[in-house]
Amino acid sequence: MKVSSDMIKEMYEEAENVWVPEMVKLMKETKEPFINVIYDFGDAAHPITPHSSRSTNMAILDAAVLGKCLEKRGVENLHSALGEFQSIRLPAVSKQVLHSRYVGHIKQGLVLSDRNPFDPMIAKPEECQILLQRSVPFLGDAPSILL
Repeated sequence: MKVSSDMIKEMYEEAENVWVPEMVKLMKETKEPFINVIYDFGDAAHPITPHSSRSTNMAILDAAVLGKCLEKRGVENLHSALGEFQSIRLPAVSKQVLHSRYVGHIKQGLVLSDRNPFDPMIAKPEECQILLQRSVPFLGDAPSILL
């Protein structure tokens, strides 16, 4: 996506209020800045944004759980196996997708109902905890069907 000169000017002004001078300098030295639009909806089983680094791991767990459900119920009981798969995976992936969306909003400095916009220049360590990978729901949990 090409950006207009007004968009670039606004980006620089915003950067000067948020980022350290070195980052602002790097941004200004970039010849053709771009906008990377991230959507969290679509045709994926769990449309997660990259803010939580989970998509590949989620897909691997999906495959493993689905395989176990099919093994347990048999291909002839596909509807039942898919129902079990959904009951196992939906609670975890729903929370992970929503967490990723929330973290994305924080990282973008958007206004949220439960907190002030994130400012990396003044953020306290406890405000940064939610941004850590270990704060992703169900991060270390393996579905019981795999144990």
